[in-house]
Amino acid sequence: MGTINSNTMMTLNGVAGRPENWQGDYMSPQMMGVIAGSLQASSGLILGRRTYDEFVRYWPNADPAENPMAPLMNGLPKYVVTTTMNTAEWNNTQVVSDTEALASIKASTEGVLSIIGSPTLVRSLLEAGMVDELSLMVFPTVVNDGIPLFAGAETRTKLELQHCSELPLGVLHLTYVAAA
Repeated sequence: MGTINSNTMMTLNGVAGRPENWQGDYMSPQMMGVIAGSLQASSGLILGRRTYDEFVRYWPNADPAENPMAPLMNGLPKYVVTTTMNTAEWNNTQVVSDTEALASIKASTEGVLSIIGSPTLVRSLLEAGMVDELSLMVFPTVVNDGIPLFAGAETRTKLELQHCSELPLGVLHLTYVAAA
């Protein structure tokens, strides 16, 4: 059985959506190393519909000479959790319509299925008890435009801190697992 790990960038006030509006000032080689390491350890990617739509506009045509993560992003199996589309145009992509189907994929997968971005999906999978590890990069900025990661959470999810490190420019990398 595989695990589901969420990799989320968020602001200090909990906004995880639209990182392209606030993350650029804080990117560093160390952060890119953390992101690349997470992808390299993945057996597959889980994406929400909005993140898929953003990624499919860039990654299939990304030049590996300019972005060395392109072969990895394009080669990994991808699972889009959505009820609003039936097929996906990006290679190695399967549409998953509900958490039960995703649970079946998790059960039949060896290794790590990584969620990238997708704050609405992360929130719903946390509430369903399906996220095994929550990796957060917390940026030292506050914004009012975007999707809050935990807004509207209906259940309490108790977490245990496994890792904490400071990346350059004040970004914190925090890793949590579900508390026993």
